[in-house]
Amino acid sequence: MSQSNEPEARAPAPRGLPYFGCVGALRRNPMEFFRRVAVRFGGIARVPLQAGRSLYLVSEPKLIKELLLDHRTRFVKNTRYPAMQRLLGTGLLLSEGEAWRRQRLLTQPAFKPSELKRQIGWMSGYVTRYLDSWEQHARSGVPLDAELEFLKLTQLLAGVLVIGPGFEKDAAEMFRISEAIKNNWPVPPRGILSGLRKPSPERAQRLEAACCDLDRLLLSFVERQRKAAPEDGGILGMLMADSEKEGQPFTDKELRDQVATLFFAGYETSAASMCWTHYLLSAHPDAREKLLREVDDKLGGRIPSGEDLERLEYVERVLQESLRIYSPIHSLSRVATQDCPIGGFTLKKDSTAVVSLYATHRLPEYWPDPERFDPERFTEQACAGRYSLAYIPFAVGHRNCIGGTLAMVEGKLILAQVAQRFLLDVAPGQRVEAMAATTMRPRYGMRMRVRARTLQNGR
Repeated sequence: MSQSNEPEARAPAPRGLPYFGCVGALRRNPMEFFRRVAVRFGGIARVPLQAGRSLYLVSEPKLIKELLLDHRTRFVKNTRYPAMQRLLGTGLLLSEGEAWRRQRLLTQPAFKPSELKRQIGWMSGYVTRYLDSWEQHARSGVPLDAELEFLKLTQLLAGVLVIGPGFEKDAAEMFRISEAIKNNWPVPPRGILSGLRKPSPERAQRLEAACCDLDRLLLSFVERQRKAAPEDGGILGMLMADSEKEGQPFTDKELRDQVATLFFAGYETSAASMCWTHYLLSAHPDAREKLLREVDDKLGGRIPSGEDLERLEYVERVLQESLRIYSPIHSLSRVATQDCPIGGFTLKKDSTAVVSLYATHRLPEYWPDPERFDPERFTEQACAGRYSLAYIPFAVGHRNCIGGTLAMVEGKLILAQVAQRFLLDVAPGQRVEAMAATTMRPRYGMRMRVRARTLQNGR
């Protein structure tokens, strides 16, 4: 966080400790800390940090509109994370200005609803074949690691979408590399004193080695695609061809960064979403039974098509409510490039503003009994009576998640196909706690028992 000059009229703030401010509470559990601050101090609050620094939590949806829509040109994304810059480079997530606009314009066609609908056929085939491996867990009764399984599945789908069918032969190597990156990612400190410890040099060296392996693999994809037809290379082939038509072909490094960004952003959030959704269904058998009835009645055992997915209304509401409670993108931050008024206070240039999706999705005035899992919050009538920015699982504004529609399509597809074949229940003794990493993920994993099922009414 950067040093910020305080506004003349200070936003309300928790007291914190002398010198250390609220660093300890923020590090112990940032999601819960932001939720408590949002409930106690209202739509905008100043959070004191170490040595006189501070950040601003913006949680009220109408003030989020001011920050991310009305005054969007006065803020840039917070990119002060060296590990993230090393991993993603200057791809769509971290770029700014004209470079970002060009990347977004060239990438956007791949995420149009009509284009995503065209992808459902091959995606459903991959899901079907992947789920075949779960039969052994259903027969043996040995729990599976749901987090790991959904990571492998969504990574496979993301790889084929971004790189093309040729990715499949490299999927195991990509998974090895991505797990090495995840396992050696900088660990956020969980208290005041832990923040004073120097990062492990061995961990940093392992992370750099994994990133170098990633560079080699991604550049091999680029080299291979330069010799292939555009239609054989997924989004990579499209970007390569369209940038050449423009007369400004992407360099190998630019393509590497785009592929890394779309790949990592495209699978980790989806995997976390699937993990949390099945956890919630396991804990709420009535909702699961309703979902199973809809899947059986509307699909009748067939692999879902694009038209079928549009008819799975309750499946969609379950996914939406899961994204409210356990939004994989748990927070986002912006840095002011000039003084800017938000909620009656002035955020000075270089101030950091944070939007905690975890906190905003739990504001009682928008979400009564916010911890309760209730897919009926997302009926058409319920949504019509709620301010739209109270629910922002894919952020909002010109820097919203380009893959939001894809995430919903893929999530519904996986939910429906799992429901056709299996029931997942949290394994006895499994401890469940949400952790704020690059995504919101289960701190202790998610071991689940698998049971095979047949269509209801014997169909």
